[in-house]
Amino acid sequence: MNKSRILLIITIAIVVTLVAIAVTFFSLRKSSDAYASCLPYDATSITRLDAKSFLSAAKLGPKDLLDLLRRTRDNQDSHDTQSLGIDVMRPIYAFSSATGNFGIVAAMDDIDDFEAFLEEESKAGRASEITRQRGFSWATIGEQWLLAFDKEKALAMGPAVGAAQDQLRNEMARLMEQEKKDSGLQSSIYEELKKSDEPLAAVVAPEILPDATDSFLKQFSVSSKNDALLRISLETDDNELEMDADIIAKSPAVKDHLNRINQLMRPIKGSQLNYAHADNVAWMALNVQGSELLDVLRSNQTVRTALIALNLVLDLDRIIRAIDGDVALELTSTDIFDSSDIQIKHLYLTADVANSDFLSNASTWGNQLIGVQALTQQDFAVNLGTSSVYFGVDKNTLYISGERGLTRGENAYLNDERSDIRDSRFYATVALPQVISRLGANTDLPAAVNNFQRLVFEMEDAGEFKLKLIAPRGMNIARELLLAE
Repeated sequence: MNKSRILLIITIAIVVTLVAIAVTFFSLRKSSDAYASCLPYDATSITRLDAKSFLSAAKLGPKDLLDLLRRTRDNQDSHDTQSLGIDVMRPIYAFSSATGNFGIVAAMDDIDDFEAFLEEESKAGRASEITRQRGFSWATIGEQWLLAFDKEKALAMGPAVGAAQDQLRNEMARLMEQEKKDSGLQSSIYEELKKSDEPLAAVVAPEILPDATDSFLKQFSVSSKNDALLRISLETDDNELEMDADIIAKSPAVKDHLNRINQLMRPIKGSQLNYAHADNVAWMALNVQGSELLDVLRSNQTVRTALIALNLVLDLDRIIRAIDGDVALELTSTDIFDSSDIQIKHLYLTADVANSDFLSNASTWGNQLIGVQALTQQDFAVNLGTSSVYFGVDKNTLYISGERGLTRGENAYLNDERSDIRDSRFYATVALPQVISRLGANTDLPAAVNNFQRLVFEMEDAGEFKLKLIAPRGMNIARELLLAE
């Protein structure tokens, strides 16, 4: 056999091997999410839980997760198999359907183990016996949840009883049989979900959100999934637990509204960090142009009425118009919770102003009940009976507080977060131990809350929100939360 023929045979063998590897690889990729093909195409929300990522962050393994699952059951010592039958290392999906039901989809790992698990649940009275129907195995969990499964996947839906459960069985059989191309894997909600790689993520249509969110979403011109979707995700990073919520604009009206918010709330410069007290309880900041802010405030009937009343004492409109830059509001004591009335002595406001021209006639402000006293050309006191509120301007920085004069401060936490604060359009933080010590005695707070030192809320861009709970440095918060008793 000549060399050229040998070379040809070797080349063909290599090509065939590569093709075989590629076919195997892509077939595995294609089937990797096949179990999720029973997600409904018209789902109004889809949630993905990637337990593998949580376990990795917590430095735990699959066995630890099984132990955690068993711990939630009354007979936690009775189940002695090595697996519950569900592949907990692959994402688990939850959804809400257009018919008003909720469902969970999981990949099957070992159907024998899963049936053994269900048999134990049946003996304990928590599940029905397994039946066979329409090519699938069926069981009822807790009387209201219907379960269908085969060797690839398990689908649970509910709550439903009686005739509603019979109708649900028909719906579930259709979902179990549907192909990937007809499933929720091809929906716009799932497409948005794929853009998040966090351990827990969800995309939700506005229609299924609680009624309490209606007024908030309407501020962004959102009322249906045709306007926008809401993407929510949760992840842990060492000592931080972070939840992100993003409004995914679909309609021009929503996009225009978000753009207007971005124009109003500009990126924070960080100029007011120099006046944050070391021991403050809460601090928030944003960056605005005063005249635009005043227009927004006046658009609200309640706020407009309050502004009219305040302008009878102070030329508040003129003060607000002078603002151009960062505005920070600080709470310096939890004593504010001792009274139903806001105590101004615990609040400290500073802001960048374009000029101090509004102070030129400040000495004429006030009325018979409330007096305004000029302390200097730049500092004034508003006398409220036995207490006073001070305001003035120091080098183009406006202050309003219960103490006379602008005082510099140095808050270690805020200084460390300076770069993140500057990237935001809104930033707020609360020192949790001080607040919890005040409210904890009268509030049934989860024990896990005690792990956290600070709560942070940010808006990086309009419609992009971030909520963080921060524990002490060195604490693995994922592990603490998973192993909490």
